[in-house]
Amino acid sequence: MPVKANIFSSRPYAFLAEKIAAAPSEIDFRLGKIEHTRFPDGENYYRLLEAREIRNSPAVYVAGTVSDAAVMEMYNICSALVMEQCSSLHIVIPYFGYSTMERASRRGEVVIAKNIARLLSSLPTSARGNFVYMVDLHSLGTQYYFEGSIRPIHLTAEPLIRQMIADVGENPVLATADMGRAKWVQKMSGRLGLDSAYIMKQRLSGEQTEVVALNANVSGRRVVIYDDMIRSGESVIQAARAYDAAGAREIHILATHGVFVDGAVERLKGSGLFKSLCCTNTHVNACRFAADDFVKVYDITPVLAAGLEISN
Repeated sequence: MPVKANIFSSRPYAFLAEKIAAAPSEIDFRLGKIEHTRFPDGENYYRLLEAREIRNSPAVYVAGTVSDAAVMEMYNICSALVMEQCSSLHIVIPYFGYSTMERASRRGEVVIAKNIARLLSSLPTSARGNFVYMVDLHSLGTQYYFEGSIRPIHLTAEPLIRQMIADVGENPVLATADMGRAKWVQKMSGRLGLDSAYIMKQRLSGEQTEVVALNANVSGRRVVIYDDMIRSGESVIQAARAYDAAGAREIHILATHGVFVDGAVERLKGSGLFKSLCCTNTHVNACRFAADDFVKVYDITPVLAAGLEISN
């Protein structure tokens, strides 16, 4: 018999909860509903509808830590799910916000990624345990900030990245925007039998960097730049200029998380440097560009559905 489970989500991530529930699986999902009212003074009211269905069944909550409000909503809803006696709690975080704030480089800096992990670790524990699922973390060390009995599970969008690479054309050079992803790109290119390239940058000031070296010959080659996330797009634009100056025939961008702030897609498209941009729908902003000819959005649902460790 299939496992019966309840799946809830924040409003922005309802589309992913629905996709997970509909995906081929040994789990029979019931889409749970949450009543949410925001009062004039800014306070929020939440109520889990049909709460009697939660007891003794696994509960899944899908949301991204895309804002402080989203983090608190996650904590409040997940606390309520345990209080309603779900048998196990599964928190699915397709995009873990604040992931670049995973360590302090100067005294007094607040390590917000660690604090989010600690907050979720403090949730009441369900009878069969709490689990948190994250996708392609900016820093793998973030998963070790979780404490106590909660079990972090790191999922990878590698199957989708492989498909993206195949879709851009034959025999590309797999490249990085900076040294931060050099090791990942080197491993992936080795597994796929592709050449790799990376650039080295020198920081000029708090916000400015310049490219000082390029390690490979990309002249006449198709280059695909991979980064775990695209926010403003400035890093990949700077890298693309270096690859373009080195004679790259065409340049594509691949990313797991399309955060796309402050007109990033328009900036990337307007630069004239890129032939295409590929990402997944781990961040809700990426969904806005699903119909854009320049952007191709890949569905993360198969990765999430396959990664859920739910049993009776």
